[in-house]
Parts: sequence; C-alpha cells; structure tokens
Amino acid sequence: MQAGTLLGIGLAAAGLCACAAPAVQAPKGTAQAGAFAVAHEGVSYQARLAAGRPGKALTRAGAVAVPGLTLRVAPFAGDQGKRAKDVAALACAQAGGRFQPQAIGGYAAGAWIFEGGCA
Repeated sequence: MQAGTLLGIGLAAAGLCACAAPAVQAPKGTAQAGAFAVAHEGVSYQARLAAGRPGKALTRAGAVAVPGLTLRVAPFAGDQGKRAKDVAALACAQAGGRFQPQAIGGYAAGAWIFEGGCA
C-alpha cells in the first residue's frame, strides 16, 4: 500500500511540475503572427504580422523574392516611408523576428506594408 501511495504522490507532483512549466517561446529570429501596438519616439502605431506572399527586393540582377511574414504598420502618410520602416523594424523585433530591410514597402489606405518584411 505504501508503494501505491508513493507512486500516486509522484504522479501528482509530476503533473504539478508540468503545469508550472514556463510557456515555450519561439526561437529568436522566428516572428509570430499577430496584431499589437508599437511605440516609436513617443507615438503609438499599430502593427500586424500575417502570412502572405513573398516580398521583393531590388538587386543588380533584378527583383528577387524575399520570404517572410507580411508586416503592416499604421497610421502613416504616403511620404513617411522611412519612419514606417523604422517602426516596422521595431515591430518585427517585438514579435521575435528579424526585419528584412531589403523588402520593398508599399503604401495603401493609411498603412505601409512590407511583404516578406519579417522573418
């Protein structure tokens, strides 16, 4: 009877340990899709990472595919591409990824969109 009791206590303790284990984080360099706020120079922006088609980068040999998540940052005006790219880099890092600055951004409806911008 003691062996059964000890076995039960051991299984219960193992179950408790599993519940208390920390959540598994994505490895650095692997961005996680989702929407969240990003602060840059005292201003809050909205970022959204989602699966999408590969982006493009211009090279001497022509356009090449840039794989990664699509990153959308807003609100911005069409002439704020540099600031949007800075916010996109922060958003990608905040999501656990690596920003790909060679990905060409595009502007649409108050947001800058970087296809393949976050890996």
